[in-house]
Amino acid sequence: MSKFKRALAVVVLASLASGVWAAAYLRVVSWNLRHEGWSGETDYAGDAAQIWNQFGSSSTSPNGCDVVFCQEVMYESAAQGIASALTSISGVTWTYAITPPIGRTSYKECYAVIYRTDNVQLLSNNVWNDVGDKFEREPQIVKLRDKRTLADFTFINWHTIWGTEAQRQAEIAEIANVFKSVQNSDSTDQDVILLGDHNCSATSTWWSNLTNTANISPQVSYVVNDPTTINSSGAYVSPYDHFWFQAAYVTEYSSSGRDYIANTVNFYNGLSDHAPIWLRLYSSSDGD
Repeated sequence: MSKFKRALAVVVLASLASGVWAAAYLRVVSWNLRHEGWSGETDYAGDAAQIWNQFGSSSTSPNGCDVVFCQEVMYESAAQGIASALTSISGVTWTYAITPPIGRTSYKECYAVIYRTDNVQLLSNNVWNDVGDKFEREPQIVKLRDKRTLADFTFINWHTIWGTEAQRQAEIAEIANVFKSVQNSDSTDQDVILLGDHNCSATSTWWSNLTNTANISPQVSYVVNDPTTINSSGAYVSPYDHFWFQAAYVTEYSSSGRDYIANTVNFYNGLSDHAPIWLRLYSSSDGD
């Protein structure tokens, strides 16, 4: 064996022994699945194909994904069905964590995080303690570790109330306190990312509590403000789905966008009235 091959073998064995590679992309999806689990909303194989095969903004984007944050999941069986379908289509094992049903009335929804177990470790999964009942659906707080690089990230998975404009505006104003509290609760992890269906454009002045540096510093800003809701004609309508974070802390940010959809009419009729959005985070170690 040549000196080069011996040196390469040492590097590979060391990487295998530690379970950590030099660098990796954590590929994240956020998706409102439209009453997932109700009658007519159980095409889990179709969901998995969209997540795995169409991650990215074009038909030529490489396949693959690591973690999916879902809104509007109606039953645990739906999260389980998507995880099972992803396992089948990807050839790697996926699992999930789901919240209890959340809502003020008889109508309730769950949040779910679905992730591949070879690349992602779930560190914690909680529902925000909504003192004062400020939210119709208080957010899911999820902390994950990229097992390849040991980089940790905290995600706030949130589906904003539709209701009246005043109700939406009040919740969006209040989410800044959630963001600040989640970040302050862990001095070792400043990588906090708010995602979900927010029923509001990211450019609205309603977000001023979140983006004002007098309230939260460094500044919180968004990525992805493409129209993501889809009507029955297959047209994109409103920019409601976003990622929000502090670029000064989430230095792993690489790219993001609205997921590619081959046929929006078929997508609307079969899967959801929201396009998924995606985010890539590049790390070589835990940056915090």
